[in-house]
Amino acid sequence: MRNSQPMAATDSDPVALQHFDLAPSSALAEVLGRESLEVWALRLSGGTVREVATTDPIHVATKEYVFAVPLDMMGNLGRKLTEVYERQRGTSQ
Repeated sequence: MRNSQPMAATDSDPVALQHFDLAPSSALAEVLGRESLEVWALRLSGGTVREVATTDPIHVATKEYVFAVPLDMMGNLGRKLTEVYERQRGTSQ
């Protein structure tokens, strides 16, 4: 079930990521006015953590977000996520 209502995400009411997709997007580069910039579309979808935890997953109201991510920022994000993942994984073994 799709929800068109705005969904604010905060530390006390976070959004649970249910799906993501990452693909190059010349359309987003054009929107940014930087056709020469390599921009990727990061598509995220999910619902509030409370709803995901208490509702049948098929009936959770989800919201889709699309972020324009320049290639250099994607590299920085990838490094940071890898760093956090490896640090947390190392502490749980």
